[in-house]
Amino acid sequence: MVINLEQEQKSLEAEIKKLELQIAPLHKELQERRERLFHVKALRAAKTGNSIASVSAKVKRGIWSELCRQHGWYIGGDSAHRVVRRQDGKLHSSIPHKCDYDGKTYP
Repeated sequence: MVINLEQEQKSLEAEIKKLELQIAPLHKELQERRERLFHVKALRAAKTGNSIASVSAKVKRGIWSELCRQHGWYIGGDSAHRVVRRQDGKLHSSIPHKCDYDGKTYP
């Protein structure tokens, strides 16, 4: 049995593209909910007098690599935090944290 690798590659690429299109709305909705959750946590922290830093410490750990996995962004030898910042600046700034790359603190 001879396997046509070129044909299999094209077939797999087409299947992956189809799946990506199907899950894209779910990824967007999930991300919007996560962003809202981060904002609500920050607002609650401000209202109760807790520091926002304590909120960001709870959500920051591992969030960067998780976001890269969800979006299919390749990390390689780079920092997942830097990849998120480069790929989606709006998403990066919506996550409460002190950024080591631009020196800003995001609420």
